[in-house]
Amino acid sequence: MQYLGKDILTEGSLLHLNRETAWRKLRSRAKQGIRKAQRAGVRMVESRDLSLMAQVWYDPETLTEHLDEEQKLFLAYIGEELVGGIIVTPVTSNTLFYHYGGTNERGRCHEVNAYLFWHIVETYEDSPFEYLDVGVSYREELQHYFRKYCTQSYPILFHPPPVEVRPVIRLNSVGAEHLHWDARTAPPINTQLLEYFETEFTFLPSGIFALQSAFRAADVPRGSSILVKSSVGLSSYMDDLKASFGNDFRFVASSKTPDAVLICHRWGIADESVEEFSQTALPLIEDCRDTIDAEVGGTRVGGFGTFAVFDFARIFPMQHGALLLGHYFNDKEVWDRLHCLDVTKRNVVREQLLSFWPVREDFAKKRKDNWSYLEELFQQVGMTSVSGKQPSKSPTAFLLKCDEPYSAKKISARLEPFGVFVETDVKEQIVALPCHAGLDKGQLDYIFGAFRGMINPCYTYRRKENS
Repeated sequence: MQYLGKDILTEGSLLHLNRETAWRKLRSRAKQGIRKAQRAGVRMVESRDLSLMAQVWYDPETLTEHLDEEQKLFLAYIGEELVGGIIVTPVTSNTLFYHYGGTNERGRCHEVNAYLFWHIVETYEDSPFEYLDVGVSYREELQHYFRKYCTQSYPILFHPPPVEVRPVIRLNSVGAEHLHWDARTAPPINTQLLEYFETEFTFLPSGIFALQSAFRAADVPRGSSILVKSSVGLSSYMDDLKASFGNDFRFVASSKTPDAVLICHRWGIADESVEEFSQTALPLIEDCRDTIDAEVGGTRVGGFGTFAVFDFARIFPMQHGALLLGHYFNDKEVWDRLHCLDVTKRNVVREQLLSFWPVREDFAKKRKDNWSYLEELFQQVGMTSVSGKQPSKSPTAFLLKCDEPYSAKKISARLEPFGVFVETDVKEQIVALPCHAGLDKGQLDYIFGAFRGMINPCYTYRRKENS
C-alpha cells in the first residue's frame, strides 16, 4: 500500500515581484546569494531552447518536453558558460509559478540560484504579476530552501485527509457539539423577536417549509406563475425552487403578468428591487433565509413583503427553526393550512434561540471577520469577491468570483473530497464559501489551502511505487 501524505496543511512561499518590497522582506542569506552572483557577473538570456535547460536541470528525464506559449525560460551565463536556468509559468492572473530551476556546479559555487529568482523580480516588476510562487515541499530540506526566498507565506494542502479524520465544513454551522445546550433564564424569545422584527410571526420547522407556508399563506394558487428575483445566483436559486416546488408552481425570471413575486436576498446580499415590487398589488414574498440584518434604503429586509421567510439554521449553529414573518398562525392553522406543525421542534428552537439571539452581534462580527480574512487570502491569487456585492453585517458566505481555469464547478469538485461543501452558481461563476462564526483561522486556512493546492501544477504528482 502506497503512502501518499501531503494531506496536512503547510505553508508555501511567495516572492513579491516588487524590488523594494522583496529586498526589504528577503532573508539576509538570500540577499548575500544575490550579491555574490552579481559580483560573478551573471548575465541572463531569455530562450526557448529546452536542450540548454536540460544541461543544468538535475534530471533531464523529468524536464517538460515543450514550453507553452505563456511559459518563460531564462538562462544564466558567467562569461560564455551556461551555469543555470529557470522556467516560470503563469498560474493565476497575478501569480507566476517557479516550475523548473537548476544550476551546475559552477553556478552553485556562485549562488546563481538566488540570482535566478531575483531576475524574475526585476523582469516582472512592472507587469500585472505580483508574486512568484517559489513553491512548497513536504521534504524538509527543500522546504527550507523555498522559505529562504519567501516574502509572504500562504496555506496549502495537496491531498484530502483520510475519510475517518476528515472535517466537514458547510455554510450551515451546526456541529455535533451543538446537540447539547444549557437552559437559560431570559426574556421569552417571542418577545425578543417581536421587538426586533416589529411584526407578527409564526415558528416553522425549517426554511424550506417556511417558504412553502408563505405560498400557502399568501393564497398563491397551485399552478400560478411566480416571478423570481434574486440579488445574486438567480439561475441556481431557480433550480432549487423547481426541485422543491416545480410540481406546484411555474417559476419565471421575467413576466408581465405574474400571479406573485418571490424575491431572494441570496447569500445575505439584499436585492434592491424589493422596494419597487413592494409598491405593487401582487403578493410579495421575501426569502431572507440567508440574513437577518441586510437592508435596502435603510429598511431591513423582511419588511417589504406580504410575508418573509427567515431560516435560523443558516444564521446560528442550529439544526432546525425558521420564521414566517407577517402573520401569527395558531397551531390548528399550521396543522390544517400550512401542514407542518412540529411542536417539539418549535420548543427546542425557542430554547436554543435564548442562547444565540442575544449574542447575534458577536456572531455577526465573527462572520464579517472571517469574510475579510478569506478575501485577503484569495486576493493573493488575484481572485476577489463578487463585484459590487458587499456583505451585510452578518455575511452568510464569502462569494468568490471564479473564472477559467478555476471555474465554480471545478472549485466545488476540488473542495468536496476535503469535506468542504459549498454552494455555487455556474452561470454567474460564483462559489459561496463558508464563513460562519464557528470557523477560526485554522479552518479558513484549510478551506483556502485545499483550493490553493490545485493551483500548484505539481499537485497531481505521484511518486512511482518501488517494485
